[in-house]
Formats: sequence, C-alpha cells, structure tokens
Amino acid sequence: MSAVATLRPPGGVLKAPGVSAPLDVKNVLWLLAAMVFVVGPHLLRLPVWVTIFFLVTVAWRAWISWSALRSPPRWFMWGVTIATTYGTFLTYGRIFGREAGVTLLIIMAALKLLEMRTQRDVILAIYLGFFLVMTNFLFSQTIPLGLYMLACVWIFIATLVGFNRVGRSPTLRERLRPAGALLIQALPLMVAFFILFPRTQGPLWALPQDAKAGQTGLSESMSPGNIANLIKSDQLAFRVQFENGMPPYRSLYWRGPVLADFDGATWKMRPYASQGHMDYARRERPSKYVVTLEPHQKTWMFALDVPGSLPDGAQLLSDLQMRYRRPIVERMRYEVLSYLDYRFGDRANRVQLEQALALDETRNPKTVALGRQWAKENPDPRILLSRAAKFFGTGFAYTLEPPTLDRQDPFDDFVFNSRQGFCEHFAGAFTLLMRAAGVPARVVTGYQGGEVNPLNNELIVRQADAHAWSEIWVREEGWVRIDPTAAVAPMRVENGVNAALGPIGLQAVLIDADKFGLLANLRFAWQVMNSNWDAWVVGYNMDRQRQFFSGMGVPNVDWRTLGFWLMIAIFAAGAAVAIGLLVHDRPPPREPSLIAWNRFCAKMAAAGLGRAPHEGPLDYLRRVADKRPELAKDLEEITRRYVAARYGSGASREEIRALSKLVSDFRPA
Repeated sequence: MSAVATLRPPGGVLKAPGVSAPLDVKNVLWLLAAMVFVVGPHLLRLPVWVTIFFLVTVAWRAWISWSALRSPPRWFMWGVTIATTYGTFLTYGRIFGREAGVTLLIIMAALKLLEMRTQRDVILAIYLGFFLVMTNFLFSQTIPLGLYMLACVWIFIATLVGFNRVGRSPTLRERLRPAGALLIQALPLMVAFFILFPRTQGPLWALPQDAKAGQTGLSESMSPGNIANLIKSDQLAFRVQFENGMPPYRSLYWRGPVLADFDGATWKMRPYASQGHMDYARRERPSKYVVTLEPHQKTWMFALDVPGSLPDGAQLLSDLQMRYRRPIVERMRYEVLSYLDYRFGDRANRVQLEQALALDETRNPKTVALGRQWAKENPDPRILLSRAAKFFGTGFAYTLEPPTLDRQDPFDDFVFNSRQGFCEHFAGAFTLLMRAAGVPARVVTGYQGGEVNPLNNELIVRQADAHAWSEIWVREEGWVRIDPTAAVAPMRVENGVNAALGPIGLQAVLIDADKFGLLANLRFAWQVMNSNWDAWVVGYNMDRQRQFFSGMGVPNVDWRTLGFWLMIAIFAAGAAVAIGLLVHDRPPPREPSLIAWNRFCAKMAAAGLGRAPHEGPLDYLRRVADKRPELAKDLEEITRRYVAARYGSGASREEIRALSKLVSDFRPA
C-alpha cells in the first residue's frame, strides 16, 4: 500500500458523500442547557408528568451524545408523540389554549431534541427555543423574567454560533462574545419595532381560550371568610396617581361589586342591574386621579365615591358600580374624577328599596329578632346607627382568623357566640340588622386605603386591602356609607389593614421604614421601577402609543404613519450595520497553518508542480505523489499536518512550528 493510501482525514474517519458528520458533543450539551434554561420557569406550573418527561428526555439526549449512541427509532418517536399528545388532552381537556398549548410545545421541543441528527434539526430546535422564550410572557411580564429571557436569547445565539463554528468547538468566550455583539446590534431595531409597531385593542400576552383563567381578587358574592382569605395575598390590585394630592386616608373607599341579594349566609350581586345616572344632589371636594388596573377577568372598575366622570367604554349602574364593556383581561389605565362629599339616591327607587329590605325569615332568627327589637324601641335610622356602633364596639374582636361559623345561621353564630370576625362578618351582620329594623341596606365590596410610595407619591392597592362595608338608605339623605368595622377596629379605616392587624409575613420586615429604612427604600424604588415598567413596557397599548407620540408633538398618528416610520427605521438600522461593516471590516489574520501551506504551494509551483485552484490538499497530494514518488513521504507529512491543523480539532504551537520547519526544510528540486 502506498504512502498516499494511508492518509486519513483528522479523526481517522472517512465519510461517504451525502453522509453528515455527527453533531459535536459540546454543542449539543450547550443546546440542551439552553433549552432547560428557557423551559425552567414553566416547570413549576406544568403537570408533574410533563416535568419528569422533559427532564428525562433531555438527560437521555445528553447520554446519547456523550456515549455516541443511536437515536431512538422513528416508530418509537411516533408512539411517544401520540401518547404525550393524548396525555395533554386528558390533563387539560383540550390541546389548544395557553396552558395546554405551551405544554404540548414543550413536549414536542423535547422530542425534537431526542431525534436531532443533522444541522437542520439543530436549527429547528434553536428556533423552537426562541419561540419558547415568548411563551413565558403568556404567564408573567415582570422585570426579572424579562432580563432572564434576554439571557436565554443570548445563550441560544451563543449555541447557534457554536454549531456554525468550523474546525473545533469554540471556547466560552468565543461563543458569548459574538452572540452578545449580535444581540447588542439588534437592540436598536428591537426598540424601534416596540415603539413604532401599530398596536391593536385586546390582550397582547393572552389567548382567547384562557380569558377566564386565573381569576383573582373580589368575586360576585361574599360569605364569612372570603375577604379574610384575600388579605393573605400580596398581589397588586391597582395603582393610583392623584393629580392634586391624595385625599385623607379614611376617605379612600374604592367601590367595587355591590351585593344586595341575601340568602341567609351569602351576599350576592343582583343578576341584572339597571343603568344609572350621575344626578347627585350634592357634589363637592372633587379629586382627579389615574388608575392603573390589573387584569381580573371581570367587568368592574374601581373608583372613589362618587364618580363625576366616566372613562371611555365604562358605564355607571344605578348602585354606582362602574362597569367596563367587556371583561378586563389586560392591564387598563383610566382617568376618573370623583366627588368625596356627595349625596345620591335621595329620590326613592321603590324596586331598589324593596330589594334592600329582603331577608330570609327562617335563617339567623336571633339577629333578625335583635334588629326588630331595636326598631321597636326607636326606628330612627340615626338612633339605630348609634346602637349598632355601641353594640359592635363592645365585646367584638377584629381578627384575620375567625372561627368557623354555623352553615345554617352563620350571622347568629357570629353575633351571639364567636364575636370574632373580619370586615365581611361585620358588614354582613350590620346590613342584616338594618334590614330587620326596616332600614334599606346593602353590602358594598371593594378596597379601602392602600400604601403610599413616598418616592413617587403613588398609591399601591393590593388584594390585602380588600374590604367590605355597608350602605343604608335614609329618607331625604339617600344612600349613606356606613363602615361597621370602624366601630371595632378604627385603625383599619384610618391607617390600613397592617395598622389594625400588624404586618404579615415578609411585610413585617419590609414595611417598618423606621427600623428597616434601607429595605423599605429599596422596596419603594423597586415599586417605582415596576410601575414605570408596567406603564411603558407591559402596558404600552394603543392609548399609550398615542400618548407617547402626542408628547413628541405628533398628536394624530395612524397605522400608516407608524408603518412608514418603521420602514425608515429598518432601512436606517440596515444602513448603519452595512457602514459599520465597511469601516471596521478588515481581512482576518491568516492562520499560521495556512501561511505555511501557501509557502509550501509556492515552492511546488516554482518546481513546476503548482496547485490548481480547484484542488484540495488531498487531491493535490495524490496528483503530485504520482508524478514525483520520491517526494511522497515529505508531501504526505506536510499535508497531514496541515489538514489536521486547518480542518481538524486544532493544533498546538509546537505542531505549527513543526509544520513550518518541515516547509522551510522542504526542497522539491
């Protein structure tokens, strides 16, 4: 066998035409790690079997690459695909929608990793990873998640760089640096798309099938214990910015659902409510403010009593509930003018008053009897209010964890036995006593108070600020707000729920600004950042876009104008990149092995054995060795070292020096 026949490509494996080389192990592990990073936030919300399936599949794929094993056969992949799709359907009852769709996408991405064989499969898997980045924003749009997803994009780009590197696996620096440069170059265009892309009405990060999923906050009914459960939630309800300073804290009653129907245990909203009019007998002390409302999947909007103006798309019901025309499934920002000193409903509405007197005679008989006894002694509503305040102010306790009440007669059990309750206990019992005494009354739920951020004077109202109070109807005065909780825990109304019950959980550390000033200031600064993020990034809708361009001096902007500016921005970004490449694009320094090879080829050309432009190193070696057999040994050694350095896994400095010395000592003549 000749010396030429013994020459092999680096690695010792000859590949037949059309057969792709195996994927580099390091690059595959990078891709698997990137996929785990992007799917990580989903793992806590996925079904347990999906989480286990994903992790096992990724580990199996890593073992296949590490041990150079065969990928599973196609019949196995088809079987697993069908089984997991059916499992997703059994888990969610469908395969479309937010949770089901994302789950199925994660499963398919894991299976794609398992069957990955070629560079084309790699590109498809990386594109799936980019798509999975977007799916995380279907569940959350916070600042930390945004930064985390940006890091995931960086890792995926670095993975793509690694798979496109020829010769050897790049180092960590050689992956991350060009990936970071590409990401930085894309940021200006990303900002241009974000600002200029025409916005549409409707949710951006939600799917129609999930419009009723994840409901939080107040509900259409109230029974003892409902609102007490809400106080354990630190979730944001809405934010408020007052135009001319915040009103007194005790006047911050954010009106929500009004509950007039009562079955003896649960207060409920009327199924049908008539539309009202803002025909108040007195409107004084106006307060103008902007509310940023979190999505709660219902139609009610929150405002101080009584609204003097309505946002676009809102309507006012006869009981002063402010409702939107459709469920609120995305963050909403609206402006309201309210009057804090008012009188409404002094004109008797017979149907409404009859509804506000209805009660079940067979339930809570002791409480009903007590209310009728009060009315028998003196039916004057003001006297009744005084008696109720004195009654609740003696022997009752305001607590977050009241005892369980009797199901049949819960308010009898509360008033005469436990005497421990939360705001819904006092509001429900007081309203029942008033109805029994012949005074029209109803329960109003919403929020009371909030927390003021001293850095931007923004009022932050959370689910923990949920509250219930009562309204009674008094002749010639109309509906009057009465908060029976104030008789038991006045600090709740004057300073908030934390003042009445004490800080709960982590708030016990963060809220005490005097003792933990640094932590409190950091928390307030974080809230300001979140407020700006929600307002200008997550909440950058059609109205915000118009507001932005109005501030830039362009009051009337439509989608055609935005599209034109977007095309200009794309052209400008492309031109900037092209100019940058022209200015900074310099020929890369040639590799030492290529320099030595060119010197070798020059010597051969001088001897009349020049290399044709189309000839590769091995073809050139074969032709020259046939013509000059006496040079075959030296030719093979030089070519072998060059191919190993240029196309193999790389060469050390000593090997490059050895190649250069061989070329320098070589004499073809």
